[in-house]
Amino acid sequence: MLFTDPLFLFYFLPAVLLLLRIASIGGRLRATAKAVIIASTLVFYAYLNWFWTLVFLVIVGGAFGYGWLIARTADRRGQRAWLAAALGHCLLFLAAFKYLDWAAGFLPALEGARRWMMPWFGSNGHIVLPPGISFYVFEAISYCFDIYRRKISPPRNPLDFLCFIAMFPRFIAGPIVRYRDLENQLRNWPGMQAARGLTLFATGFCMKCLFADQFAVFVPYGFTVSRPDLVQAWIGVLAYTFQLYFDFWSYSIMATGLGVCLGFEFPDNFRAPYRAQSLSQFWRQWHITLSFWLRDYLYVGLGGNRHGALRTYGNLLLTMTLGGLWHGANITFLLWGLYHGAVLAVERMIGEDRLTRVPGVIRHGTTFGLVVIGWVLFRSANLRQALTVLAGMIGTHGFVREFNPLLMQKQRFAAALTLVGLAFFIWGERWLVTESPLASRDFPLAIKMMVFVLFAVAIPVALSSAAIPFLYFQF
Repeated sequence: MLFTDPLFLFYFLPAVLLLLRIASIGGRLRATAKAVIIASTLVFYAYLNWFWTLVFLVIVGGAFGYGWLIARTADRRGQRAWLAAALGHCLLFLAAFKYLDWAAGFLPALEGARRWMMPWFGSNGHIVLPPGISFYVFEAISYCFDIYRRKISPPRNPLDFLCFIAMFPRFIAGPIVRYRDLENQLRNWPGMQAARGLTLFATGFCMKCLFADQFAVFVPYGFTVSRPDLVQAWIGVLAYTFQLYFDFWSYSIMATGLGVCLGFEFPDNFRAPYRAQSLSQFWRQWHITLSFWLRDYLYVGLGGNRHGALRTYGNLLLTMTLGGLWHGANITFLLWGLYHGAVLAVERMIGEDRLTRVPGVIRHGTTFGLVVIGWVLFRSANLRQALTVLAGMIGTHGFVREFNPLLMQKQRFAAALTLVGLAFFIWGERWLVTESPLASRDFPLAIKMMVFVLFAVAIPVALSSAAIPFLYFQF
């Protein structure tokens, strides 16, 4: 179920907010209110395939049980054994759904397992990835790790754990929240903040429908032609660059807004990444919760920067390569992660002090260019397509040999909204990205009224064309 679906907007969301309001009369998050949140998430998730809900319950149920065993085992050796079992439990499911199709292609012994899964989770000859599995698996792993590191204790009430991990606003595409981020909020629930949350939700909805989906119209210019010329390649690549920017940012804002509606504040997941002046800064501002997860649970676990320069560079390469593969079993994701790891390693070799001596405009332009090149790998279906698009970007296939401006004229509405989107990127982004977390922000009445007027405009735009799923739903 998409956040932009009429079913979600006009039926599911109002029903959940009404039920939660009734269940929390008195201003307390009682067991019935937690049950409303959990049940609504299971309904939200089971809408297309109820088997996905069973997978979710098995994964998180196992994580909760292993967390309990880790906490109640006295010696560290036993705790490490239970932690290893928890990691194996979670990662086995993730690997089966995400990589079994790919692995069975060169390991025939796995074909039997793949065929066994097909009746329940298969479509068109391939295993279908349960939406959000990458996100809730990482949350389950962080929960077990934090218990092992004595940063948290297992909740006495299992409903607290389920409420943390089964919260539909961030269930499909993040942010990746840790239990300690919500532990105090579950105990001292501040209550529903529907007006403030719906303002944020409407803001993200407008960005998705009016900007992200309009940039998507022009992405095929660079990625669906056999030999894109210079203009086609750059139109397609820049369109994807800003489609992904608005698509992911809009989801993050909508998820944050829905969380506020339910009475929870999620950490920021997006803070003006295209204004970064180094790739390190980019990753501190893009998919922030994933970046910090990779740092805290993978990079630090590998040794971080504690064992010399060469080991540090190797850890950066391995962390980012695995981060690339987290997005899917594709050579382009692997190369995208390796590419980012290599650039991060080079930045570490140069040193931050030396980098800051370079004028900010040059650092900003270089970083943005490096990110755009990476998005070509990220978007391409295979390495051949990526190389073809990159060749087109340097004019190898001609400058305007294939480009037909009449095609742009047929998409005047989308083209106009992309220009508005670029203007918002230049001037409006600073309005949303401030020092204070987005979930704690409240806007003046005039801003709220303007947002809901735009929301009323965006609804018919969303209904007039086929719904475009959020790009991160595929991960």
